[in-house]
Order: sequence, then C-alpha cells, then structure tokens
Amino acid sequence: MASQPQLNTAVRPQTLVSGIRSTGELHLGNYYGALRGLLSLQDRYDSFFFIADLHALTTHPDPDNRIRQTIEVAKDYIAAGVDPRRSAFYDQSSIAAELAELHLYLSMVMPLGELIRCPTFKEKAKKHPDNVNYGLVGYPVLMTADILIHKSELVQVGEDQLVHLEIARTITRRFNQLYGEVFPEPHPLVEHAVRIPALSGEGKMSKSDSADAYVSLKDDPERIGTKVKKAYSDPTRIRRELPGTPTREGCNVYHLHSYFSHDTMKSAIREQCLSAKIGCVQCKALLTESLVSVVEPIRERRERFSDADIVELLHIGSEKARLSAQAVISEVRRAMGFTMV
Repeated sequence: MASQPQLNTAVRPQTLVSGIRSTGELHLGNYYGALRGLLSLQDRYDSFFFIADLHALTTHPDPDNRIRQTIEVAKDYIAAGVDPRRSAFYDQSSIAAELAELHLYLSMVMPLGELIRCPTFKEKAKKHPDNVNYGLVGYPVLMTADILIHKSELVQVGEDQLVHLEIARTITRRFNQLYGEVFPEPHPLVEHAVRIPALSGEGKMSKSDSADAYVSLKDDPERIGTKVKKAYSDPTRIRRELPGTPTREGCNVYHLHSYFSHDTMKSAIREQCLSAKIGCVQCKALLTESLVSVVEPIRERRERFSDADIVELLHIGSEKARLSAQAVISEVRRAMGFTMV
C-alpha cells in the first residue's frame, strides 16, 4: 500500500515588528526598556526589527551624520544581542519605495481630523512649533505602513505608543472593509518599560538630555565612573555621619542600585547606609561597578564590529525585508484593482 502523504502541521510563527529611531546615543534606559526584551522574541516570532531613519525626519531633517547615526544604533543592537541571522534587521529607508506606496494607500482611508486630534501630535507640535509638517501629523500612518508592510500580527511598543497602534488598527479595519481581508489586525506586545532614573535625578534616562544624565552603551569604565560621581543622590544626607534613606524614593543612587546591583550588594548597602557605615562616595563606587558589569560586555562586543561589518549585516536584513514588502505590495495592488489581468 502506498504511503499516505504527510500533511505539514507546523504552525507558522506570528510576525512581529519593532522599530527604534536613529537619533541620539542608546543608553541603559533603552537597553532595559526595549533592547533586552527583543532578545527573547527572536526565537518565538518571525521578527522584523528596523532602525526608523524615515521617522527621524519629522524632527531631524538635517542630512549630516544620518548614515553615521544608523550605523551607531545598529552596532548597539547587534552588540546587545540582536542576531541578524534569526531576525530581519534593517534600516527603514532601505524599503522606502514599498513603504511610501503603502503609506499613500493607507492615507486614503484615514481622516485628517482624527490625526490632528491625536494627543502625541499635539505634544510634538508644541515642542517643534517651527516644523509642524505633514510627516509629524501623518506619523501614525507611516507607522501603520511599517507594520502592515510585513502583515505583522504583533507590534512591540511602549505604552506611549499604544495610541498610535490603535490608529493603526483603525486604518487596518477601514482598508479591509474596502478591499477585503488583506491585512491581519495588529496587536501590541506592550513593553512595560523600565523607567531607569537619570543620573541627574530628574525623570528617566533620555537621549535628549545632557550626556552626563545617562549611561551610554558606548561609555568605558572611566567615563561611567566620572558620570556616577556627579550623580544626584540623597538630598537629606548632608553629612557623612548621618544615616541615609536607601529607598527608590529617597535616594536616586539607591534607585539605580535597585536595577543594576545584585541582591546581596543591595542588602549590604541598605544596612550600611541606614547605620551610616557607608557614605555616598563609597555607594557611588559600588554603583559604578554594577553599571560597568552591564555595559562593558556590550561595549567590548560593539568594538569588534567595523562599519563595513554593520553595513553588510544591514544589507542582508534589508533584502529579507524587501522581499517581504514587495510580496505584500503586490497583494495590495491586486486587492485595490491596480493589477492588469
């Protein structure tokens, strides 16, 4: 008896997309808030990770250093553990033709009034009143194109981007109502972002702050030590012999210890700070050790890659992204009636 053909019952992994803007240095806040989370996703999903150099144009139109910024961010991603062999890792502009075409089609189903009412647009317009361009108001439409160009079911986003993803879901539903079920409705994988405090004690680490307020993934041990020495600590501890307040709310340095130091060290620091057996200078020295233990392996891996290595890896990812994008655009054209039979 002839053997029966075996059915392929393997379940196709869901497609995931995630992007990061190409502006500024990546720091420990970026690493703990987004980069580290990407690593576990590479084996679970068909992943497309991109550097959002097109989105950066909304606030950084100057062409100087654009390629340099892309290479630097790519080095950080790869040094932190993103594997271009498992994921499509590419610069957004490498599939600009496909994104621009899809963005045009999607813009036809998105009312302008809803975009103008978007709270993040209002916030950006206040910050950049001299550059309120269509790219700024149309940001959610281009973001939708980023997602749908690979028919992604999942999007890794921070909580501040959920409003944009809801717009993307609205656009997807409207497009599908007009042209058939072309796209899956994307769902969020929310980064419950770790808000790493700035060394200055003012808010979280941010690329837009002074370089002394954050720890870059490129900082060497000496640079980290210099920054930590100037870090804001416990405002109530005005003398060495006074006990401190080793809590997240009471001391910014201890707050940083809570993320980066191991439990044994944190317990010892807490006990010695409460009894005034350790001062802020010693506490900061221990924090420096903890931060260096996280950053230095990434920095060392980063230095192994030349610019040419990074460009080659981005080209590999771009080719996979382009093939995916072209297949989707062909399907979209057929659905919209643009393809001659």
